[in-house]
Amino acid sequence: MADITRAEVASLIAEEYAPQIIKAAVQGSTALSAFPRIQLGTKTTNIPVLATIPEADWVSDTDNTGVKPTSQATWVNKTIVAEEVAVILPIHENTLADATEDLLAELAALGGQALGKKLDQAVLFGNDKPVSWTSLDLLSAATAAGHDFPVGSGEDDLYGSILQAGEAIADAGFDPQSIIARRGLSFQLRNLRDGEDRLLLSGDNFAGLETHWNRNGAWDPAEAVAFIVDPSTVRMGVREDVTVKFLDQATITGVGNLAEKDMVALRIKARFGYVLGNPVTPEAGAPAYGVSAIIPAGS
Repeated sequence: MADITRAEVASLIAEEYAPQIIKAAVQGSTALSAFPRIQLGTKTTNIPVLATIPEADWVSDTDNTGVKPTSQATWVNKTIVAEEVAVILPIHENTLADATEDLLAELAALGGQALGKKLDQAVLFGNDKPVSWTSLDLLSAATAAGHDFPVGSGEDDLYGSILQAGEAIADAGFDPQSIIARRGLSFQLRNLRDGEDRLLLSGDNFAGLETHWNRNGAWDPAEAVAFIVDPSTVRMGVREDVTVKFLDQATITGVGNLAEKDMVALRIKARFGYVLGNPVTPEAGAPAYGVSAIIPAGS
């Protein structure tokens, strides 16, 4: 007699909720939404970054013996390594049976958000950043470059600090295109106006910068108020999209045997990479970072 196997049911569940988790992970991660993503064909991928730039010089023509100078451009490799981030979400079968909502869908969305939060904590602040990710996190890069501006410095207001942060990136040879901040900052910026009484924050644009509000709890307000970034200097690698597996026979640390306890679980995982380029620019004349940070007053 033909019947539906447990494996087939698990596969259907995985297929049903995987798109929701992928969407939740991408929407939940500020880094994945703010920066270009590249598909990694292997665990480790090298990306060339300009290390030196050519220089020109005048050629003396007084006696037709002038020699044209030689120069060269060189590149170094930045390595982007895919590392796994994962979570297992167990739930009792009776809870699923009694629920009036689709709890597996809720768990799928929350699992995707959890992956996004962990990724953002590493990229933005360096929290639990994998050892293989040798690039500095955004806050450390801004600090190393001297591009960290306390609120109230110089122009004596938040907007002035944002402008200083953007200026520092531009002077270093980059294009400040994006502002990344906690969601609550949008309310501080919402009533700011320019000299012609026009609102500076309009939709997803603040004073010409594309805004990305962090919504997953990764933001540390004690460390930074906002980042101004040239997104072209950052690459987020995706080796394996978010995948989901339905578990009902596994033994999970801290939970025990799922079958014995009438429980099921969703195992959600992905493999991501991160690299921050610091190329040589004509303005800086040396390796530089296209990121600035606005930090709390007194930091």
